[in-house]
Amino acid sequence: MDINNSKIEAPPTQARQTIELISFLMHEFKTPLTSIIASAGLLAEELTLSPDDPRTKLISNILTSAYSLEARASELLDLAKLEAEGFQLELEPTDINTVIYNIVDQLSPTIHSRNQSLTLNLAPHLPKIITDPLRLEQVLLNLLSNATKFTPEGGSISLTSTKQNDHIVIKVQDSGPSIPPEEQTKVFQPYYRLKGDKGHIPGTGLGLALCKHLIELHGGAIWAESQQGKGTTFAFSLPLKIAN
Repeated sequence: MDINNSKIEAPPTQARQTIELISFLMHEFKTPLTSIIASAGLLAEELTLSPDDPRTKLISNILTSAYSLEARASELLDLAKLEAEGFQLELEPTDINTVIYNIVDQLSPTIHSRNQSLTLNLAPHLPKIITDPLRLEQVLLNLLSNATKFTPEGGSISLTSTKQNDHIVIKVQDSGPSIPPEEQTKVFQPYYRLKGDKGHIPGTGLGLALCKHLIELHGGAIWAESQQGKGTTFAFSLPLKIAN
């Protein structure tokens, strides 16, 4: 990808109007949601409850659900922009491992609350490469969030970064249910939900589709690996275009 030519042309009028409508609806949706998040946060500060108090868990559930809804709204808007080709990357030199540490810090409380273990196997001294760091964070946050969601309490998760020839490869492995071979490519389709997930695993089926779009915009690839009884690994590769 030419970093000096990363902008995509503006979408046609009809597609642009669709994006504007979705954007308006998301704004209307996020306004009360922001109030819910702020109120729950203030309530937690005012009550100063112990971690074992049942009300602590209730407030935590409110915040977790509200943040999840906020993320889904952002995913819907981003996917609409991507599919209408009205989206551009903001490319800059990026330290992949630093991005990984940022996402791990964000999700550490969730992982700890589920008594899960997270192992990091990060290759040292990886060169900075040209990416959109915010969009890369979005991909990693989605993959690691999925790993915590599908891994049972007390389970294990691992995250690795390696240099393979002219690519950097990131893998997120969980110890949750396996994905049947016939569904391993379908999970990247918009709104697709695994047959065993519907009804008891929250989500819209947009996250992995968005990840696929974002990684492919970077000139990379994303895929799933899964074997019966061995959990699932989601991996993606990015071309090793080293920053000056």
